[in-house]
Amino acid sequence: MIKQKKSALQKATDLLAHQEQSSKILQQKLLARNYDAAQVDEAIAKLEKYNYLDDAEACRRQFENFYAEGKLSVRQIVAKLIQRGFEKNFIEQLIPDDADEHERLAAEKLLEKKFARRKNFDRGKAWQFLSARGFDGEIISSAVENFLSE
Repeated sequence: MIKQKKSALQKATDLLAHQEQSSKILQQKLLARNYDAAQVDEAIAKLEKYNYLDDAEACRRQFENFYAEGKLSVRQIVAKLIQRGFEKNFIEQLIPDDADEHERLAAEKLLEKKFARRKNFDRGKAWQFLSARGFDGEIISSAVENFLSE
């Protein structure tokens, strides 16, 4: 028995069932699986019509999850969401006013976890560790000073 290829809509719903994604990434995945561009556009339009695919809501939810997790800087969250196919202008609208304070607290939390034993603390390694996670110099300085003063 020959297995029939799923329609673009069926494959799109399968992909969305496994992981929430942007329409841009979903489109790329379907095109990579050799679906016709017209079928892909039609499938995405149908999913958006029935609210199975909503870029704004998906982006907001993912931003809030990353932000609440506190493991990444806002800059790194924005980069991650852009990589996932969301629009930079929309992502930047989601950044709250208290982002600097949140980043400082997140950086301190990461330092606490990484350097639990203070005798192993090395400023250079702390700087490298936090800068690799997207924190800027001012936030890193503040976090390191607060960490050392505790």
